[in-house]
Amino acid sequence: MELPGAVQYTLVAGGEPTDRWHVAVALPPPNLRKAAGPGPYPVLYLLDGLFTFATAAQIAHTTLAYAAGQLRPVAVVGISPATDDLRRLSAQRARDMTPTSAVSGYLQVRTAYGTGGADATLDLIRDVIAPYVESAHPLDPADRGLAGFSLGGLFTCWALARRPEGFRRFLAVSPSLWWDDHLLLDPRRTPIAAPDAADVYLAVGELEDAPHRSWPVMEAEMLRTLSGLDMVADLAAFTDRLKRCPGVGVRSEVIPGEQHATVWPAAVTRGLVHLYRTDAAPPGAPFPDTRPVPRSRREGTP
Repeated sequence: MELPGAVQYTLVAGGEPTDRWHVAVALPPPNLRKAAGPGPYPVLYLLDGLFTFATAAQIAHTTLAYAAGQLRPVAVVGISPATDDLRRLSAQRARDMTPTSAVSGYLQVRTAYGTGGADATLDLIRDVIAPYVESAHPLDPADRGLAGFSLGGLFTCWALARRPEGFRRFLAVSPSLWWDDHLLLDPRRTPIAAPDAADVYLAVGELEDAPHRSWPVMEAEMLRTLSGLDMVADLAAFTDRLKRCPGVGVRSEVIPGEQHATVWPAAVTRGLVHLYRTDAAPPGAPFPDTRPVPRSRREGTP
């Protein structure tokens, strides 16, 4: 896909096939970054780049074009295993984005490479990928963001909770907080580190509170496997944990009408506006209040 200002690299971080990475970089278009000067620009590193990069980069360009100077130009970097084999990609992401070696019944992918490789992936981003692209482009290493969807959202939340060093902004959409028996929701198992300062945007689709409300319609066997999964309630619980942390600014939204398969474009648009507004933006929240609906009000909803 051609995108203004975008380039792609293939980085090799070891001798195995799973150590090759596609890294796509989209700078703000030249005609939209004149007012901000030559940079360096804040940079948002995205997990699951094969699925998330093109959408997020184009949304960043489009939103900036209509922002009337009220959005900072942000560079978007998509990170993905260097493969077009979706089976291998699914197996590798199960390894690369999960913080523990637990096996969850909700994980509907092959785990040929195991699980629990999030530490190594974060080291790769911070120590290899980020320094490489920041040396090649006018990007600000002091203003890095981290973003992900689903398992990538789990990775983002885990990095925020346990190893936030080196990142100022975090954007997690529909994070798989069910991982390892809700590891990130348990203060005893996962105490939250205290970042000096972090700006966080979290989102989930309104229809992610129960598998039977999802689209596409799931088969009966999968519905039984996912029985009890409530990603809306999980996000509310994680948000409550973060709001107790000094120095962490959190906006958490339940986006009306959206589900797991559709929520990313809406959420990344809102997240970019929240995280990269300039001081010239009007005061107050830019979007309607979409805080989680109490469970008692959601039960029985058709």
